[in-house]
Amino acid sequence: MDILKNKKTLIAYALAGLFSTTSQAVTVYQNDNGDTVSLYGEVGVGGHIGADYEYGEFYEDKSYIDDSFATLGVKGQKDKMHFRLEVDYERENWKYASGDMVMTLDKLFLGYELGQFGYVEAGLTDTAFDDYDRWGDYTFDTTVETGEAGDQDATIKYEGHFNHIKVGASYSYGAESSSGAELGDVVNAYVGYFGDGFSTVLGFEGRGGSNGTSKYGEQKLIGLGMRFDVTNRLSLGFNGFIEQEDLAQDKTNIDITDPDNIITMYNDYQTVEHYGALVSAKYKINKQWDITGSANIEGYEHWDEESPYWDGKINSWGKERTWGTVGVNYRPTSSTVIAFEANAGDAAQDAYAYARLYF
Repeated sequence: MDILKNKKTLIAYALAGLFSTTSQAVTVYQNDNGDTVSLYGEVGVGGHIGADYEYGEFYEDKSYIDDSFATLGVKGQKDKMHFRLEVDYERENWKYASGDMVMTLDKLFLGYELGQFGYVEAGLTDTAFDDYDRWGDYTFDTTVETGEAGDQDATIKYEGHFNHIKVGASYSYGAESSSGAELGDVVNAYVGYFGDGFSTVLGFEGRGGSNGTSKYGEQKLIGLGMRFDVTNRLSLGFNGFIEQEDLAQDKTNIDITDPDNIITMYNDYQTVEHYGALVSAKYKINKQWDITGSANIEGYEHWDEESPYWDGKINSWGKERTWGTVGVNYRPTSSTVIAFEANAGDAAQDAYAYARLYF
């Protein structure tokens, strides 16, 4: 049995992991029964070049938006129980965010292994479809976003793997958006086929809505991703989604006693539709170099000037936008990637550059 004796040893293992050139987590505890505790993480530096504030994706009108990110986590298993604790340090660079580097608790859950039937886990974790919502996309960052619920508190999730079939389902109580707005309860599920040269995942999501406490009402989302290996070097992919959600068209301030805590009631919910799709490709030059590309289209009803739910903002792309992405990935080690992507068309930035180290 190998177990760490004190905090100094643990810190030394953490620092060693940060500069490790292997992609495996650092094992800090292991015994003959298979019980383990491992340290893992990621450090990334880069950002959006030539960012265009008009597209509503960034917190500030700047030509460069930093996207630096770091994760440090610990995971392990004891008998049939497993756990995970993960902390993120990220730039809050999205719309309505602060732009600051903020430390957040990203995951905190316990799980129970069901043997050949899979496992269940509960706590702060990602919803079921979160790992597969971009399954057909080979590019690094600048493509169509499905927009499912992501990580949520008070979530219970099941996943099972049966030969080439994998399934998952989750339920989140009192889910919230990235800005903290209430979404109501969220149900999330997927079913996927994973073969040697072909795979596909179909995902679903539905939310109960906020009952007037935020602009978000009920929602239904369906997403599909596919990958196909044409040759040993060339792979093709497809990703797409359709979403219908009820959004409040009006709001009323019902208590303005405290200017810093105004209580608002949202009403007049109307169903609007969003959609997006892409085709993607990856060509492996060798073990270190890949070339990627994608063609993208997405539309949101509030962009459409002829829609009764138009948000009143005149944009340069009309009711839908299309753009292309071409990128190159370089892996100097098995656990490091340096990526650069250039965009043409109605993209929210001209390019994206990033370097990541995993351990």
